[in-house]
Amino acid sequence: MNVQPLRTWRQASLLATALFTALLLSACGGGQTDTSGPTYSDPPSLPQSLQDIVPDDAQAARFLTQATFGPDMEGIAELRQIGYGNWLNRQFARPRLDTHWDYAQRMGPPGCDVCDASPTDAPMESFWFQAVLGTDQLRQRVALALSEIFVISAVNSNIDDPVAYAAYLDMLSRNAFGNFRNLIEDVTRQPAMGYYLSHIVNMKEDSNPKSATYGRTPDENYAREVMQLFTIGLWQIDDYGHRKQDANHQDIPTYGLDDVMGLARVMTGLSWNGPDQSNNTWWGKSGKTWNQPMQMYPQYHSSGDKVFLSVHIPATTDQMTQAMADADLKMALDTLFRHPNVPAFFGRQLIKRLVTSNPSDAYVYRVAQAFKDNGNGVRGDMKAVVRAVLLDPEARDPSKLDDPNWGKLREPMIRWANYLRAFHVRSGTNQYRNQYLEDPAFGLAQSPLHAPSVFNWYSPDYSPPGELLDAGLTAPEFQITHETSLTGYDNFMENKIRATTAAYVSKTLGKADAMVADYSAEIALANDPDKLLDRLNILLMNGQMSPATHDLIKDTLNRITAKAWIWPKEDTRVHMAIRLLMASPEYLVQK
Repeated sequence: MNVQPLRTWRQASLLATALFTALLLSACGGGQTDTSGPTYSDPPSLPQSLQDIVPDDAQAARFLTQATFGPDMEGIAELRQIGYGNWLNRQFARPRLDTHWDYAQRMGPPGCDVCDASPTDAPMESFWFQAVLGTDQLRQRVALALSEIFVISAVNSNIDDPVAYAAYLDMLSRNAFGNFRNLIEDVTRQPAMGYYLSHIVNMKEDSNPKSATYGRTPDENYAREVMQLFTIGLWQIDDYGHRKQDANHQDIPTYGLDDVMGLARVMTGLSWNGPDQSNNTWWGKSGKTWNQPMQMYPQYHSSGDKVFLSVHIPATTDQMTQAMADADLKMALDTLFRHPNVPAFFGRQLIKRLVTSNPSDAYVYRVAQAFKDNGNGVRGDMKAVVRAVLLDPEARDPSKLDDPNWGKLREPMIRWANYLRAFHVRSGTNQYRNQYLEDPAFGLAQSPLHAPSVFNWYSPDYSPPGELLDAGLTAPEFQITHETSLTGYDNFMENKIRATTAAYVSKTLGKADAMVADYSAEIALANDPDKLLDRLNILLMNGQMSPATHDLIKDTLNRITAKAWIWPKEDTRVHMAIRLLMASPEYLVQK
């Protein structure tokens, strides 16, 4: 039967809706939760002999889905040739294509002839430029994960210069493979974070009754969030991530109001970097140095008692100096870094961002041990933590594909990145003008550095009501998954899959910066739907397409027998296959 193109796309919408209906049931399952504890002899990662072996293309694609912005066929071939361990070593050594700061300053990518990015859009253009084209994929992917833990946002923010976001992304990229202690210091001193959580130009308390500012107290915002969200969390936990309890079987808080007040005093006196500690420099009147760490201004740093997390920095009657203020901050950050919560608290969040929403206790424990000691006595080595997350036996175990409690919902912006990389979407000017992605009705309901609050797009412990909540499972990304965002995503992908074709760009007289996908390999297989779906199964679904989904989409493709507007039937079949696969639960749930 010859089905007309318009009717075919209506059929696609119905199919996508049906597939979405099954999404919650397929996402994280609802089976029994394993409550057995691990042994301390559990291996920290794959044995070295297995790190060099990637069994097949499907396993290679699965690893790259966790470690990058998505596989392409060239990346799969490289990984299979050199193995997991060597791939990680190569990624750790690879430089960035560019800095986000330089992109924003020149208003375009390196070598641009017409550098016409707007100041507002340049940081996001730079993000997508590196996410799609960067050969340092692991760094870029980890940096995005960090941006969802150490959150700043262009939404509901008082940051008054878009270039601040470029500087912040650069800071995260520099620290992705460094040490966690340096990371929390750089986050603390980054002016964009200072603006977002209001500890830039944070003045010391004023207890002088004769002062015009009598009664002023330090801002507590950053002091609270650096503990709650960035380092130690709300509750004391062990290396498995289990909450500790007191003699009355009550969960033990990690800090109280007095700790927040004490740490807030430490966070006074930070402001713009500059040649001096004058008031003009303090207020940024000499220039706002977004890409340089904030410096201490001793005249604004508290000299009073600072008590937090069982640490006491005594009051001083001596004149405060920059060295003394810096020493206070160092003691505070060292205390947070050494806190027993940090290894499991941070490790668990990184696992959730890259691999699975419900890691086992043993998985969290092994990553925590890598945080505590990289094998050479170093605590907080980010390379060791990333390696432990990605090479853990559970992360690489193919039998986990059959575990209904394993996996995570792919974030919408990750799905878009998957598409851009899988089909080599390129712009003639190397500019990726992905604007308004955070719009839930016409975009993806998500965009980098555009979360609604410091709590990110979703809580790492969110569980939707129903089967998942009843089973004690979390599914964080479901917090932004609803009828509007599902429909918006489906419509967005339908539009982009066709709008990025060369034929469409030519027909609509697209600009030089229009994004164009390369579907040539897929179009060559379009008259053999089985071979086409086999290729897309690897590129998009890590070899996890079910026979039922295969047959359903194959049937739809076989019904496409006529040209649709400017596209031959082969092109239309490819567009349809990609769209339906990217709407299926087997794609949306990363296993």
